[in-house]
Amino acid sequence: MPTILQLALSCEKYRSLPMSGGVLDQPAGLLKKMNAVMNVYNAFMMHKINGDKPGEMAKWRNENQDAWAIISEINELRANYE
Repeated sequence: MPTILQLALSCEKYRSLPMSGGVLDQPAGLLKKMNAVMNVYNAFMMHKINGDKPGEMAKWRNENQDAWAIISEINELRANYE
């Protein structure tokens, strides 16, 4: 698991920021990176739980277009760079 994802999941679990202080005390760009990685993680988890069922894929895609856009983009990157 990527380190930034582990950090984001820990912060979500403990409802805390990674560094002491407030939002403005965090290293530049860290919260933005954590948010991006959590968006990808949540999209894949939603798909795994609800959208990866036989006969339900098209319906799930139509109902979750934002999540499907993330999944499609990641899968395209995988195909191009693996």
